[in-house]
Amino acid sequence: YFLHPDFMYIWDDISCERLFTLSRYVGEKASFSTAGETGTATDLAAEKTAQDVAHAAANQTNGSSNAASQNTLLDHGGAVDAASVTANPDSGTKKPVAAYDAESGKGPNTTYCPAAHVDLPALSDLMPRFVSADTPVLCIPNNPGIKEIMEELLVLHKVRNGMLVVDRPLVFLACLGLDENLKRIHSLDDEETQKIAGEHRSNSLELAGHLSGFKMRSKAGTRIGGRMGRPGKSKPREMTGKPHVLFPVGAEGGSRRSFQEASKSKEADTNSGDIEKGFAIVGSGTSGIVEMEVGLRECEVCGKETFRNICDCGGHTMPVYHCPKCGMRLEAGALCPRCGDVEGTCVQQLKVDIKREYNNALEHLGMLNSEIKILKGVKGMSSAEKCVEVLEKGLIRARNNLCVFKDGTVRYDMIDLPLTHFRPSEISVPWSRLVELGYDYDVCGKPLRSDSQVLELKCQDILVSEDCGNWLCNVAKFIDEMMVDLYGMSPYYNAKKKEDLVGQLLIGLAPHTSAGVLVRLIGFTQALVGYGHPYFHAAKRRNCDGDEDCVMLLLDGLINFSKAFLPATRGGSMDAPLVLTKRIDPKEVDGESHNVDACDHYPLRVYLGGLEYANPKDISKEIDNVDSRLGSPAQYEGIMFTHDTTDISAGPHVSSYNTIKSMSDKLDAQLELGRIIRAVDESDLAERILKTHFLRDIMGNLNSFSKQKLRCTKCGAKYRRMPLAGKCTVCGNSLNATIYEGSIKKYLEPSIRMCEEYDISEYTRQRVEVLNLFIKSTFGEPPQEQLDLSSFM
Repeated sequence: YFLHPDFMYIWDDISCERLFTLSRYVGEKASFSTAGETGTATDLAAEKTAQDVAHAAANQTNGSSNAASQNTLLDHGGAVDAASVTANPDSGTKKPVAAYDAESGKGPNTTYCPAAHVDLPALSDLMPRFVSADTPVLCIPNNPGIKEIMEELLVLHKVRNGMLVVDRPLVFLACLGLDENLKRIHSLDDEETQKIAGEHRSNSLELAGHLSGFKMRSKAGTRIGGRMGRPGKSKPREMTGKPHVLFPVGAEGGSRRSFQEASKSKEADTNSGDIEKGFAIVGSGTSGIVEMEVGLRECEVCGKETFRNICDCGGHTMPVYHCPKCGMRLEAGALCPRCGDVEGTCVQQLKVDIKREYNNALEHLGMLNSEIKILKGVKGMSSAEKCVEVLEKGLIRARNNLCVFKDGTVRYDMIDLPLTHFRPSEISVPWSRLVELGYDYDVCGKPLRSDSQVLELKCQDILVSEDCGNWLCNVAKFIDEMMVDLYGMSPYYNAKKKEDLVGQLLIGLAPHTSAGVLVRLIGFTQALVGYGHPYFHAAKRRNCDGDEDCVMLLLDGLINFSKAFLPATRGGSMDAPLVLTKRIDPKEVDGESHNVDACDHYPLRVYLGGLEYANPKDISKEIDNVDSRLGSPAQYEGIMFTHDTTDISAGPHVSSYNTIKSMSDKLDAQLELGRIIRAVDESDLAERILKTHFLRDIMGNLNSFSKQKLRCTKCGAKYRRMPLAGKCTVCGNSLNATIYEGSIKKYLEPSIRMCEEYDISEYTRQRVEVLNLFIKSTFGEPPQEQLDLSSFM
């Protein structure tokens, strides 16, 4: 007989020697009792009622297609079929009634009743008649070692009056070589039994099958190890300092790069040589003059030199290149004929009236200074031409709480997750709106008329997190205000809430590429991830193993992105939408997406191959996947799934790694989890944390402490050693260390505690002790608190 899965215990996890121990103990110590005597009759009745009611409800949900092939447990009047009562596993019959009938597909917990005639209340009332006070149960004297083995086997039992009480024990006894009278039916010392035990010492599955006479499969199967990757992320992309505009303010902007701070920085230099260029209003009492390194440009209309992209006359400006040595004007990329191998540059040190630029931008937009709490720029430009951004864009971003990225766009980062199907109820979008977007039919070919129907996701449609949806709404407001106030055009998005953006186009971009992918927003998810079709992620050259990519509104990329803003350093052109993929061809994307299964069920050959440990390449030929559909219309549609889910956003939305604030609490939670998970060796876990994280952090910070630089908190200047003046030589402000004692000691105490509480190797213990001595010799012993006499009273 084949065992029903309910009676398949995890024999893979215990050795043959432990099975022998359990078998001898049960045979010598165990006895039969009744559910009434052990006090478990009520528990067992409730469990059976719940199980069979659930099975009956499942059968009722599955429809009446299987009803004709099922036997009858209840007739129309609710009477009991006497023949079915003998199917109780504890009835004492010689035949193992827990056996699984491979032909009919029925097991001991199958509900034998026509789905159309299930009377759930009658079934609930009937079940206590099967589980009464006279129901026999197996009682085993409680022993810690025996209980541990039973827990590893996943044998359900209760502890009652010092006994381990097992319901429906016949299969369990048969696997131990015992019959229903606790008499041994197989000797543990015969030649065949010992031969099997010798061949499979660490795995008792074969031995249990031999003792019981059942054909048993491995319930555990093949186990794989895993670790936590990065927790879910869904946050706006922000550069250091969170600037609003790519406009340099130098050191005058302070640590926050504030335009308000730079506007009152210092008096103008009346001897400035830039008067004729018109970069600054020079005169006694004028403040806000900042010297910055920007690109010199010339108006194509009036010929005026300026640093702005648009001249005061409205004409477009172009970079003007000069020789940095002799000042001779050159063409772009040309070498100076006077100085030899000197390439021309448009970058110059200019004095700019930040205060005037700021006030002019406010006036241009019709904004009041009180509308902006702070406007942040950058310390300096890193692009080749050092082209600056229009200041008005920064003001509008600041008003909408947005930060700019290095290329002039605003972005939102999310963890990638693949998705092929969804329901309208899962994405906060009504089915009627999805019909307008082209989702006319569900996966079964039925017209879309309900929020509960399953739809196939189109390969260039995506779902974003709800927080990202709200953020995109702010970006849409920024774009519309920029179109109206800066360019004098009509607004485009007119979005009041995130749902108004459904159907709008976005750009998806991976950090290590320079090609964006055009996608359409169709809904939102409560999970802190970005759902997209496997083709979409593969087009970004991603494989969804914890990767993080960004999205941006299409108009933001088309209007505000510029290659002139990109850094001139190596890799500066990466993570920038230099090109845009408007149509995804599955044949051209990464091959990992071609391995996606497209069938709605796996053939029997797949499961049989799993039992035989067949070569996956041979089994893959039996499965319909995307690779076999390439080049046909089926590569875009008709892709199915094998396992459904109730909600794609079900489960924790925020990882506990993010909700637990302190590192000490995170460490305790991880070690506690390792303690309660049987597959994890908590001592090995603690040592891995020490070797791969804590010790490296302590050693690195201790080494950096001896080589640290000093930093000015105002202008940001750094010094290798303390100046003789004892303060910043640029602005006169005090200097602070960059590495502190606390950053070195933060993991020392947890490291010492883990060495005391867990079985850590002697080598690792000595490393912790040596580091502790180094830190004490560097910083000294912690100060002792002086106690007075009252402290002891």
